[in-house]
Amino acid sequence: MKHRDFGKAVYIKAQEKPSTFSLYDPIPMFRKEFEIAGEVKTAQIVVQSPGFACYYINGKPVTQDLFISPLSNYNKLLWYNTYDVKSLLQSGTNTLAVMAGNGFFNETFDTVWHHKDASWRDAPQFLLSLTVNGKIVVESDASWKTSRERSPIIYSHLRSGEYYDARKADDSWMLNGYDDQDWQTVYCREIPQSAELRLTPCQPVREMECIKPVFITKTDEGYLVDFGVTMSGYIQITVQESRDAEILLRYCEDLDADMHLKYNGMNKPYFYPESPFHLDKIIASGGVDTFKPKFCYHGFRYVLIEGLSKAPDPALIRAYFTHQDVARTADFQSGNPILNYIYQAGIRSTYSNLFWSLTDCPTREKLGWTNDAAATAEQILINFDIKPLFEKWYEDIKLDTCEDGSLPGVIPSHGWGDNWGPVCDNLLYELPYRTYLYTGDSSMLIGAIPYFEHYVAFLWQKKEENHEFILGDWLGSGSSKLTPKEFVRDFYLIKALRITTLAHRLKGDDDRTWQAKTKQIEDEFIATYVDDEGKATVTSQTALAMLLQFGLYRERDIISKQLAEAVVRDEFKLTSGMVGIQYLYDALTACGHPEYAYKIITESEPGYKTWYLDGATTLWEIWNGKDKGSHNHHMFSNVLAWFYKSLLGIVPKENAPAFAEIDLQPAFLKEIGFVKGYEDTVRGRIEVEWSYQNGEFTYKVTVPVGIKANFRGRELTTGVNRFVIKDETQIHKGEE
Repeated sequence: MKHRDFGKAVYIKAQEKPSTFSLYDPIPMFRKEFEIAGEVKTAQIVVQSPGFACYYINGKPVTQDLFISPLSNYNKLLWYNTYDVKSLLQSGTNTLAVMAGNGFFNETFDTVWHHKDASWRDAPQFLLSLTVNGKIVVESDASWKTSRERSPIIYSHLRSGEYYDARKADDSWMLNGYDDQDWQTVYCREIPQSAELRLTPCQPVREMECIKPVFITKTDEGYLVDFGVTMSGYIQITVQESRDAEILLRYCEDLDADMHLKYNGMNKPYFYPESPFHLDKIIASGGVDTFKPKFCYHGFRYVLIEGLSKAPDPALIRAYFTHQDVARTADFQSGNPILNYIYQAGIRSTYSNLFWSLTDCPTREKLGWTNDAAATAEQILINFDIKPLFEKWYEDIKLDTCEDGSLPGVIPSHGWGDNWGPVCDNLLYELPYRTYLYTGDSSMLIGAIPYFEHYVAFLWQKKEENHEFILGDWLGSGSSKLTPKEFVRDFYLIKALRITTLAHRLKGDDDRTWQAKTKQIEDEFIATYVDDEGKATVTSQTALAMLLQFGLYRERDIISKQLAEAVVRDEFKLTSGMVGIQYLYDALTACGHPEYAYKIITESEPGYKTWYLDGATTLWEIWNGKDKGSHNHHMFSNVLAWFYKSLLGIVPKENAPAFAEIDLQPAFLKEIGFVKGYEDTVRGRIEVEWSYQNGEFTYKVTVPVGIKANFRGRELTTGVNRFVIKDETQIHKGEE
């Protein structure tokens, strides 16, 4: 198979078949010397590796990008990368060198997610083409040579760790003139006919922050290093120990009372029956050895170093916060320390889970759980330049759609994860809808119409069968019992119908048939869950909030009153799970009780306050999760969107997307003291701040050119607008 960017290149690998699980399974190295005649005027390298690879020319890395190439369903879609390499080449002899990893392409050990059984699984490999002055001069083909035995990386898996034998370290294999007589010829594999090669459209994964140790403590097990914050990534360390000494690096997010690593059940054999959990290893050379993993990353705050003969030098240890290189597009501050914790922790947890998709956690799974992403897409669109990554991942999502129209629970998928239901599948609609709302780009919505229609047919049939899916209002305080799964299922059918109708309308289609279908299901839903007096028959926080936010009622005031009563009934404790929490805070604000939302957010225990008081620096997976689950999840981070929409009052409109028009409606809560923040929109930066002092609120908003903004019925001018609010009836415009 020939590809326009790869010419006649084929995948090359060091083994005909992948290895069985072993703690000695070296990462293969590949090399090729070649000649260039004359001056190098232009040069581009095109690369693809389904299990990640590192590329070098004349001993220097081709790029600072990491974990190349992006994750995907490797049977269907292969993302590739291109780099300008003119500065690395020279006239005469040059050497290309590659190390190819395993990633999810070749996970050899058992887990409950069964990547070991993936149909695409094969030995580490890569595809490459180098063009100089408009002519292909090197391709990955049978002329390359390879070695596993010479490799200093003797074991590496993305979800496990990496073992480095410093006794084998010798970078001369990347240079001209290296003696590779004992290296082997490569095995070749044609580009799969079933897979499409596409240029990677999103930002790369990189080392984004270098973090020094906060303290290093000697324990009975070794030296415990605390970096002060929880993150995704790894450490770099330089040591000098006697030859053959083994130094173990154990990564962990938490400690128990005795300063021992506490994995909160994530390392149980249920998840990792064979492979060590987040362990890197160095086998010392006897000289000065520097190690940093190439093909794995971890979720951690602490690293326990075992096997050292003396205390490590803090200057020779650094942590690297590693994630997608996605810029920030918003910021928020307030007078409440819990709100500030939630915001910063939400940002850090989101960054920790940007790895070619939105992963659930950087520890146990590293998988693109669709329910987590559907729950947080809005705040991510506000806070990050995420659209390129969303567009990349959405292609993975469409290609992973099952024959019946449903989605796997995780994407990319090798087939694992069925019957999770619309709590997960809803991502099919949420990503393009929120992208349209915040950026005005309708292409994702319109392009997905066939997938929308297929899924509506699937979910409609499941409703008729009264099918029960795995997930309802997941991980709340008793929420699954409070909100029936069929309520959640049928609510998402309504959402799917509404967004399908919108997509048709944006395309210019006649959407009357879809409007009629939507109304039919809405009427059935209201008849089922709202009685003749207009009261909801399911009175959980989740159900009432969802009814309000989607207008599924007979009398709005009745449902609003029920929601307020439910919150008081529950003593302002959060009982909603990951479904309801997406709607609860907005619903409370919309029905006139932003102070209720604020009280739940800052005072509910278990809740964000629980995590704050425990000293967390990220968001957790479980509200009462001190001793269980991940301590770096973004799943409950969409509260950040409420900060912008309710406290700052910046809300986009479906009928005027991308902030063409906004009605600023900040919730002035004197208990907070002040809030301030900005949001970079496609039309420019909106800045808002207000503060409370001496019985009045001072409110300032900066409106960029191109946005029509109103505040309480008053049209604002471009630039700075100031108001003083003495009470709900007295508004005085301040001086410019």
